[in-house]
Amino acid sequence: MTKTLLSEVAYAMEAPECLLPHLPYLLQDLPSLSGGEDEVVEVLREVAFPSGGAVLDLGCGRGDIALRVAQAFDAEVTGVDGHSPFIEIARQSAKEAGLQQRCQFVADDLRKWLAKPARFDAVMMIAVGPVLGDPAKTMGLLRAVVRDGGWIIIDDGYLEDGVSPPADYEDLLEQEAMEAELTQFGDAIVARRIGSPAWRSFNALSLETIPKRAVELIELYPELKDAINQYVARQFREVALMDGPVVPALWAIQKTAA
Repeated sequence: MTKTLLSEVAYAMEAPECLLPHLPYLLQDLPSLSGGEDEVVEVLREVAFPSGGAVLDLGCGRGDIALRVAQAFDAEVTGVDGHSPFIEIARQSAKEAGLQQRCQFVADDLRKWLAKPARFDAVMMIAVGPVLGDPAKTMGLLRAVVRDGGWIIIDDGYLEDGVSPPADYEDLLEQEAMEAELTQFGDAIVARRIGSPAWRSFNALSLETIPKRAVELIELYPELKDAINQYVARQFREVALMDGPVVPALWAIQKTAA
C-alpha cells in the first residue's frame, strides 16, 4: 500500500494512520461500518434494482453492505477497499455466508476501478467521504462505470438551510445545492433517505461500544493512548454534528443515457 493510499484510507476512516491496523478491533461490535445497510437495500428495492445485477462497491470496508445486497438481489458484487484487513474479513464473511461465488473482494485503490468499462448496473460509495473530490467531480467519476439506466448509490451530508457551516466543514452545501451538483450531468435522483432513525441507532451504538474497545486497546498498546483517545473524541464530535447542522443523507441516482 502506497503512502498516498494509506493516507486516503486513514482520511476516509477518520483515524490516524497508526490506528489503521487496530480498526477491526475498535469497530468489531458494529453490524456495519456505516449504519446504512438497511437504507441501501431499501432504496435499491424502491428503484426496482434487477435480480442478478452487477454491483461495484467502492470503499466496501468489511463487505457488510455488499453481502446484504448480494443476498437481497442475488447480485454479483465486487467490493474494493484500500484497507486489506477489512478485505480479509469481507472474504471470510462471504465464505461463511456461502456467497464467495457471487462476492469478489479486492484490496486495491478504489480510484483504479473508476477506469473500468460502464458494465455495472449500480455503483455504491457509502461512508467513504470526499476522497474523489466535491460531489460534482465524484458523480462524474462514478457514473462512468455504470451502464445507462443504472444507479449510483452514494451517501453524504448536507448543511441545514441558513446555518453557518461548522469549522472544517466550510465547503459543506445546503440540500438544494448538493442535489444540484449530484444531478449536474442530467441524471435523476430516484430515491433518497434523509436523517434516517437507523443512523441515530448506529451512532448511539458506536458511542457505546467504541469507547469500551478503546479502553481495552489502550491496555494492550499504551503507546497508542493519545491516538486512540483522539479517535474516540472525533467519533463524539462527528455524531454531535449530525445531531446539529449536518444532515446525513443517502441518494439513489439513475444515470441518463448519453
